Amino acid sequence: MADEMDEIINEFIVEAEEILEQLDPLFVELEQKQDAEIINEIFRGMHTLKGAAGFLGFQNVVDVAHRAETILKKVREGEIPISAEITDAILKAVDTLRILISHIKAKEEITENIQPILDLLDKALEKASLQEPEKTEEIEQKIEKAETEEIESKPSSKPEEVVTQAPKEKEVATLRVDVERIDKVMDLAGEIVLARNRLLNLSNKLEAKYAGDEHVEGLVETTAFLDRVTSDLQLAVMKMRMQPLQKVFVKFPRMVRDLARTLGKEVDLEIIGEDTEVDKSVIEHIGDPLVHIIRNSIDHGIESPEERISKGKPSKGKIVINAYQKGTQIVIDISDDGKGIDYEAVKAKAITKGLITLEEAEKMSEEAIINLIFLPGFSTKDVSTELSGRGVGMDVVKSNVAKLNGYVEIFTEKDKGTTFRISLPLTLAIIQAMMVQVGEEIYAIPQSMIEETLRIGIDEIKEVTGQRVLTIRDRVLPLFLLNEILSTSGGVDNDRKYILVASVGDRRFCISVDSVIGQEEIVIKTINGIDSEECGIMGATITGDGKVVLILDLAVLSRKVLTVK
Repeated sequence: MADEMDEIINEFIVEAEEILEQLDPLFVELEQKQDAEIINEIFRGMHTLKGAAGFLGFQNVVDVAHRAETILKKVREGEIPISAEITDAILKAVDTLRILISHIKAKEEITENIQPILDLLDKALEKASLQEPEKTEEIEQKIEKAETEEIESKPSSKPEEVVTQAPKEKEVATLRVDVERIDKVMDLAGEIVLARNRLLNLSNKLEAKYAGDEHVEGLVETTAFLDRVTSDLQLAVMKMRMQPLQKVFVKFPRMVRDLARTLGKEVDLEIIGEDTEVDKSVIEHIGDPLVHIIRNSIDHGIESPEERISKGKPSKGKIVINAYQKGTQIVIDISDDGKGIDYEAVKAKAITKGLITLEEAEKMSEEAIINLIFLPGFSTKDVSTELSGRGVGMDVVKSNVAKLNGYVEIFTEKDKGTTFRISLPLTLAIIQAMMVQVGEEIYAIPQSMIEETLRIGIDEIKEVTGQRVLTIRDRVLPLFLLNEILSTSGGVDNDRKYILVASVGDRRFCISVDSVIGQEEIVIKTINGIDSEECGIMGATITGDGKVVLILDLAVLSRKVLTVK
């Protein structure tokens, strides 16, 4: 019986979290346009939460939800108007409900003092009731229309027209599965991929040595079938782990509203591509970086209404979050129409804080200067505030994105705005990689970062102001030797060179290797104690012939070779 009750409570927690997750953006939308359907949706959510909590005896949840529901009912019926004060009070009630649900989830015997939030709700209702506004004609008409449609639609009052056939039971379309089980399946799929690679390697060697042998031919045929099935299995498991970015984006309308009100600014938020799906591990780790970027945009980027008007801009600023798939990567752009990032201010602050020397600053490109904002302890604000300027935040963005094998780029223009672009791999466990050799060592490079491979004559390599360059389709690209980047031996002096044309964001460059072995599907294994941002190594993998090879992070390596001009 205890197990059954635990299962019921877990179902309640999941449903409650889903309801509360949807309320924040609905309230923000309601403030912008007082729509009857939005009010009804919020009311139904709060009513459902109250009912489920009452059934399970969670009285604190019932009391808070009931008070909020009472206000919503009066708003719904047009007795009081929706206002910033009402919205603030109910949103704080939603925050309190989250805390109460979290205690239930953690099975903590903690009794929260809910009297302050009940008093706040009562005070907001009392203040709104004193105004005694009449029902607005628009909301009244919409409510009447909705009620009419509801009455006019399930069956006719005439007995002979009533459908007596029982409706067919709807089949269960979804199944909630513990995340740990899916992770276990993903791990096993990764091991199968490694075994498949090893088996393919062995069967190819046997085929070359014993061509024509019927047993070897049978092995090759079976291995080819296993290859296809393994790829299908991997794809199926990956899709099981995919979730829409909406799960992350849903909290941002409320956050933007609250921050803008606190800072006395006016900010609109537009979200595009919230249905874009990513690996669940991305969902778990991308939230904090996005929060810091949005806070930075509102606090540092968007100007006050007065300043914007003086610049000929609309008084209300705008932040746009745009998520989309580009090749084998997911890209998230966070753009604002604020004042942009001042290169000279960043440079001066970095020198003052001792992060760089004056000599280093003079040699740095604009891109390298802007990237200084990701250094720990960097801030252009002299006075610490509750929101930013405390020397933390943007370094979290860089480190968290790096953990996801992604990278961040910044595009900024004075008085036009700033865009932070986060690029992430579609999946973090199994990827397509190009295997290359330098000296005696073999390395894996994610295929998503390689546009093409070439073999060129050594006479095609030119030198401009001390930098090797190649002309690829009328575009001059810098060329780097992989052995020099990694400070290892290698770099065979042949008449012809193997070249990888790499693409990291908007940057393109060429890398020379001793030989290109070919593509291989690899499983990424993390290496404890290795900092990708320091050495440019994102992990390791086991190849088809059983060797352990390092996986290179071209995003990090490109910053090392391209930031100083």
